[in-house]
Amino acid sequence: MSLSTFLKKKSLISLRRSDVDGYGIQGFLTGHSDSLLALEYVYDFQIDGLMILRRSDITEVKRTETDKFQECLLKHEGIQPGAQNPTPLDLTGWKPLIKQLSEHYSLMILERELGPSPEFTIGRPLKIAETQVEFHTFTGTGRWASKAERLKFKQITCLQVNTRYLGFYQRHFERDAD
Repeated sequence: MSLSTFLKKKSLISLRRSDVDGYGIQGFLTGHSDSLLALEYVYDFQIDGLMILRRSDITEVKRTETDKFQECLLKHEGIQPGAQNPTPLDLTGWKPLIKQLSEHYSLMILERELGPSPEFTIGRPLKIAETQVEFHTFTGTGRWASKAERLKFKQITCLQVNTRYLGFYQRHFERDAD
């Protein structure tokens, strides 16, 4: 089946990025373009946020018998695709997508998984330029960094919003603001 068919049918699918890691990713496809693919990420039988991946890294997309069975289980439990997107996503590139998502979500994860210095950053965009995003990050101990990170769009491999992981930090910052 094609990506368009998976999207139309709201099918649970599996994909791989062999050059990035050996792990499979499972989710409900919510959109795709020539450069990006968006899905509602499924982890441990829960939808765990919105995940956007760079298409050029994806080496396999399929719908297995396990996907079909687990989709039935999820839907039987009331877990349905479609709750993550505030509006149709602008998947024409990282720049418009980050701008759009930052209007709806206060925190996001950006990953640069390939190259000599892989990076997993959590925070919020400060400035979105033509070729990069300036990102205000925080540590695993919930402290905001004094210096912003700069990530080039051409190096970003993954973006996530609305995850359970981010939710814990979001609540921490909301409590800490009082």
